[in-house]
Amino acid sequence: MSPTFHRGFRHAKGYQVSTPYGLISIAHDGREITFRLWDDVRESIHTKALFSYFQQLHRRGITRVNVDHMQLPGLDHSLPLRRGKAVVDMVYMHKGQLKEVELKTHREVGLDITARQIEELSRHCQNLTIVVPRRDMEDMKTILTIIGVQEAVQIDTFEITDEEAE
Repeated sequence: MSPTFHRGFRHAKGYQVSTPYGLISIAHDGREITFRLWDDVRESIHTKALFSYFQQLHRRGITRVNVDHMQLPGLDHSLPLRRGKAVVDMVYMHKGQLKEVELKTHREVGLDITARQIEELSRHCQNLTIVVPRRDMEDMKTILTIIGVQEAVQIDTFEITDEEAE
């Protein structure tokens, strides 16, 4: 006779279930449940978008780049990310000029904190570009106008069209 579920797990200390996102551990008859994320799950929408923009820069021939929160081969850590009290998402050298990049996801574009952050960064950056999804470029243009930094801040997108990909 084969053991029942309760007989089979009666003496077990607990069990684990692996998911694409991490490991679920169940112990003490289900009274203790823990979840441990796999290391690569921290790859957020923001990080993926930042990596996409990094790739665009390389396609444009820009090689001196430093990126916050990413460990990529060939980053130029001599390019500082700190501006005032803040840290920008990316900096790069282009035609002898240091360019600063702050990336905002669709969710972040219309937030008050984003407008305040851009206003503050514009005081400390020489060549600031706000990178947003293509669908948010007009909204970001309006925000820059409202906060009065439209002349000092550029807008770009991390999304490329099919033509640009070729």
